[in-house]
Amino acid sequence: MLEVEENLLKWAKSQIPDLVDMVLLREQASSRKYYRVSTAKKNFILAFSDPQKELNYEFIKYSEFLKKNQVSVPTIEAFDIENGFMLIEDFGDKVFQNEINADNQKDLYLLAIDQIINLQLADKNEDISELNEISVKEQMELFEEWFLSGYLQLEINELETKLIHDAYVLISKKFLGQKKTLCHFDFELRNLMLKNDGTIGVLDFQDLIYGPLTLDLVSLIKDLDNPISYKEIEFYLEVYLSLAQEAGIDVTIDLASLHEDFEFAGLQRQLRILGTLSRLHIRDGKSFRLPDLKQTLFYVIEASQKHHELKKFSNFLELKVQPALHERLGGNND
Repeated sequence: MLEVEENLLKWAKSQIPDLVDMVLLREQASSRKYYRVSTAKKNFILAFSDPQKELNYEFIKYSEFLKKNQVSVPTIEAFDIENGFMLIEDFGDKVFQNEINADNQKDLYLLAIDQIINLQLADKNEDISELNEISVKEQMELFEEWFLSGYLQLEINELETKLIHDAYVLISKKFLGQKKTLCHFDFELRNLMLKNDGTIGVLDFQDLIYGPLTLDLVSLIKDLDNPISYKEIEFYLEVYLSLAQEAGIDVTIDLASLHEDFEFAGLQRQLRILGTLSRLHIRDGKSFRLPDLKQTLFYVIEASQKHHELKKFSNFLELKVQPALHERLGGNND
């Protein structure tokens, strides 16, 4: 056992002396490592979250804030902020990403949409920042630096660069023009749990931000592991619109406008993801998310093709970038 694991378990036993069976759980995109530990009667999650790299203070602080606002997040039972040790309530092993199927999809998505509504109804929190034009642009630029240049090693000419940057301007305008609300920022199936009592649990909430109304919706409905049809997307957007209005959220737009906002939130998010997953592979040596690049790029091509201002950008992605990604994934997954 590594020294950090020995120290982590030693600390955990200082909190709950009869803990046993420290078992490493699934790999994370972050530097965090999670373990399951047990007593005779109860399981807990034990986490090492490098204090030099991760937002541990925010994770702890936001846990209490979200619980007070009826968002189903785990209780932090104990923590050592200096060393990055945390003992956390165990929500089990049923990740939506692995549990979702044709029979339960509607039920799981409705549980998730309820949590989005709760997030949007949460009290204002002055400690949480707001997405702005600079951060939104920097996030999209990861697409060029880490995906196009870093991972695909494509040569991008002057006309293509202008095409990309014009797309950034339009997407940013549409993205930031939406009503602002509290966002989880990464509300995807891999961060949602089906608890043993049939309710939902929400994980990885340390990146809370005030951002566009549709950001969490598109993270959920355009999940990389569970692509769904246009008809299904429309259904869930209509469900959200009805529930939000019923809850008293100021959603004054109609379904068509909501869907357009949803698509532009998706474009900004997906360009960011193409960059971050490529960076995860190149810089951090974590390659388990590389297969997700294919679906992410498909989403960008599909959404941008629907808007005449982005059709040339979509064609560039389809004719130059997509074949390069296919070759890279097919011939070299290192």
